[in-house]
Amino acid sequence: MSWYTDLFASGVDKVVSAVGDAADKLITSDEERLTLKNELALIEVKAKLEAQKQEAEAEQKLEEEITSRWKSDMESDDPLAKKVRPFSLVYLLLFMSVIIIMDSINSLGFDVKDAYIDLIQALLITVFVAYFGSRGFEKYTKIKKG
Repeated sequence: MSWYTDLFASGVDKVVSAVGDAADKLITSDEERLTLKNELALIEVKAKLEAQKQEAEAEQKLEEEITSRWKSDMESDDPLAKKVRPFSLVYLLLFMSVIIIMDSINSLGFDVKDAYIDLIQALLITVFVAYFGSRGFEKYTKIKKG
């Protein structure tokens, strides 16, 4: 489960256990207690499934928004709008190459801090996934629809 599901489903656990504790005090027979606990467990499972469904829908909507934004960039008459993704990728790759070369030459005394390495790594992963992974996602959705 992701943070989104945890956010919306975690409260259900507390409510179900609180209702179960309150019901234990009111219900006297073991059969009634087990029936109620089964019903509460069913409610909990349904709530978690609903939270997962909402999470999947939110992710799908986010992907559709990104795709529509990129489509509008490609349909634009502005040549710079069409080149933002390739320029970002090229810039980050060149920047990373320069940093690697400067860091490997010991006589320069150049040292890259770990925080910057983590930042460059996160940016490169994001750009690569967005640039190359989005095309694969678009193909997948086209195949799935048609």
